Amino acid sequence: MLVELQVSDRPSETGITEDIDTNTIMDLEKQVADHSFETQIDEDIDANGYLEATSESEKINDDGVNLGCDEGENNDTCIIGKVFDTPNDAYTFYNDYSFLHGFGTRKHWKFKNKSTNEHYRRIYVCNKEGFKQLKGNNSSGKTIKRCREVRTGCKAMIRISKQKDGKWIVDKFNDTHNHDLSMTPTKVMKHRSHGKFHRTMECKSLMVELGQSGLKPCHIKKAINALKPLDEVDVTSKQYLCDDGCPRNIFWADGRSRDAYTKFRDVVVFDVTYMTNKYKMPLAPFVGVNHHGQSILFGGALLENEKVETFEWLFENFLKCMFTKYPKAIITDQDKAMGNAIKKVFPNTRHRFCDWHIKKHESEHLRPFVTRYSDFQESYKDWVNSDTIEEFESKWEVIRIKYNLENNCWISQMYSQRIHWAKAFLKDIFLAGMTTSGQSESINSFFDGFVSSSTMLNEFVIQYDKAVKSRRAAEEDEDFKTMNSRAVLSSVHLIEAKAGE
Repeated sequence: MLVELQVSDRPSETGITEDIDTNTIMDLEKQVADHSFETQIDEDIDANGYLEATSESEKINDDGVNLGCDEGENNDTCIIGKVFDTPNDAYTFYNDYSFLHGFGTRKHWKFKNKSTNEHYRRIYVCNKEGFKQLKGNNSSGKTIKRCREVRTGCKAMIRISKQKDGKWIVDKFNDTHNHDLSMTPTKVMKHRSHGKFHRTMECKSLMVELGQSGLKPCHIKKAINALKPLDEVDVTSKQYLCDDGCPRNIFWADGRSRDAYTKFRDVVVFDVTYMTNKYKMPLAPFVGVNHHGQSILFGGALLENEKVETFEWLFENFLKCMFTKYPKAIITDQDKAMGNAIKKVFPNTRHRFCDWHIKKHESEHLRPFVTRYSDFQESYKDWVNSDTIEEFESKWEVIRIKYNLENNCWISQMYSQRIHWAKAFLKDIFLAGMTTSGQSESINSFFDGFVSSSTMLNEFVIQYDKAVKSRRAAEEDEDFKTMNSRAVLSSVHLIEAKAGE
């Protein structure tokens, strides 16, 4: 709903009210509602004044402003006519109002008197006002990667004008949005205008001090985020103890990880290559992928060794923790003990070998054949990339005979395990793009900022939890961006546009 208040007591020294052409102002106000502009001067304004459009940086004022209206009073009528001492007070009021109603704000236009160089009117808008200008190439001719479109042409806005007494009054207010509003405080806080914590002087000064001390930006971010209060989590933990009561194997998962597993258990990556403490107990994370293509953690374990019984204990407790829901597919390295445990505990789960580990072994075992036969490399790749099972089997017979591949060589052993790695045998499995351990390795590198080889066991879970919280914050940010932006289309097909809605 749009409400406008006509104000006649504007400061006389501006000379704007009587001298600006009425049609010009109406045209300008229409442009303000429909577009976003860069700084410019409109030459159509007569000699007494001009219009200046600015893109001001968003600032947060922590002064408290009363947002209350009398019971039964309409928002529009209770805001129209409000008086503020300064424009910053008005912006703080509108920004606080937007926080309660689920949207962000942006400082948009300001009107200035040409002769006195004083502002007499300002406009604050919803952060989805207008549309972003599309730029195809930069000055060097390189194509600029387009970001997701956030603005929707929203008309919501508030306008304040200066009175003779120097105070500012709300004379125009539109509270009609053309987009969904954020309904929870955690999501509203992700709007830039509500990110107060990182904009306070105390936080900024702390960030400067940390930077001067030599910390990298990524470490400064982690330090600042660590100051936020920690939420309680529902942790499920299982331990396997020695006769003397010391832990040998530990597995844990929290409630959010368990919930995520019920939604994204299509594929699990399991890796035990990351050593975390001075006792050389490997960290064994269960990793999945969410609807944003991000790596997520289903749980983690510290293991004493990599024997069959150890993996069986771990997989059995993982299955119990995850509501006895089997993963549809699991990706691991070629460890035999791990494979035997998977067959026993996850009999109906498709087991796939990690491409990264296979390629690592290829460079070692194929070298003698490449040296001896000039066309071996090409023949081998052609066999590995076979599209059908029949093609795979026929090409295997050709290279086996042609290059005299013995039964005990690495290639023959890989052939005997072909259902775990060959593309022709895995076309009926959905692996969400996690065909290598790259996703799992990125998780491991993420832990580097939180745990090291000197981390004690009593500290490890706490540090692990901080790492998980950081990863989940990234997921929440992506959720917010998805809900508050539109996908950048790569084609003109209607089916893509429909999928991007």
